[in-house]
Amino acid sequence: MLRVSMVLLQRQLVLCVWVCVSSALVVHSLPWSVSCPAGCVCQIKPWFSPQSFSCEVPTVDCNNLFLTQLPTPLPLDTHTLCLQSNLLSALETPLLQTLPNLTELDLSQNRFSSVRTLTSTQPQTPSLRSLLSLHMEENQLRAFSGLGSLLRLHLNNNHLTSIDPLWFTTLPCLQVLMLGGNPVEVLPERGFQALVSLRSLVLGGMGLKGLPERALEGLDSLESLSFYDNLLTTVPTQALRRLPGLKFLDLNKNRLKLGLNNMEELVAIERAAMENLPELTKLEITNNPRLSYIHPQAFFQLGRLESLMLNSNALTALHQHTVLSLPRLREVNPLTFFTFCYVTALF
Repeated sequence: MLRVSMVLLQRQLVLCVWVCVSSALVVHSLPWSVSCPAGCVCQIKPWFSPQSFSCEVPTVDCNNLFLTQLPTPLPLDTHTLCLQSNLLSALETPLLQTLPNLTELDLSQNRFSSVRTLTSTQPQTPSLRSLLSLHMEENQLRAFSGLGSLLRLHLNNNHLTSIDPLWFTTLPCLQVLMLGGNPVEVLPERGFQALVSLRSLVLGGMGLKGLPERALEGLDSLESLSFYDNLLTTVPTQALRRLPGLKFLDLNKNRLKLGLNNMEELVAIERAAMENLPELTKLEITNNPRLSYIHPQAFFQLGRLESLMLNSNALTALHQHTVLSLPRLREVNPLTFFTFCYVTALF
């Protein structure tokens, strides 16, 4: 009887812990008692900083209201202002200047043709000094002017056809820049050199066919770079060599023979790392002094791969599944390394 009681007590304790943990994981918005603009929702909601710190902040949500101008009155303590999916083409800068704590502004899916409509041209009126994150995806941008303290800038799916280096001269603090979906076929040399603090750059779906050797010069702090879904036929090795801190590179969904060579920071190739390259026939992974691990399913879905080069790495083993997942493989270099590891794996 005592044993049964103890089991029941343990189950109750486990249930209590599970309920408490589950409740802690559910994030709820909190009421914010202010005068809220008509049609908008004012709440205290979770927010993640550019450094991934989480906190609860005053948020005004005015999405999907067919607005043609800023709603009023905007609470003075507004931290995050959401204006997604409206009809805005310009903003009343003086009104935004009355929001000293405005940190994140979402203007996605509106009708902006220029970011200059957000900034003040009067020297005595500083431009949104507290703003850290600006979302302007799916607008009609063709011109751009900077915002001094910005850390994140999202410009995906606009109408930018070229990149002007002068756009970024007033963004020395920017850490994340997303330009995907803009029809820019050629990047200028030193186009991003003013972005000395940039850590992540997304250039997906732009129609890029190649990169000038100095296109990425000056991005010494860059850690993550995406060329997803472009028209590259070769890996832009010369341009990538100018990125000393690069840790993540996305070249998926391009038309190329892939070479991951001479990358001092590359330490591992994880599972399905190249799953979006089904047409790849040749893969070179050479001269990477710290590369010591390749996941058994790293080359999963590379059904047409015929040549695999693994010279001059720190690899000591290659799992048999790595090879068995490549039905058309005809060439492996070094062959002695491959034979030894494959036989060892069989036993």
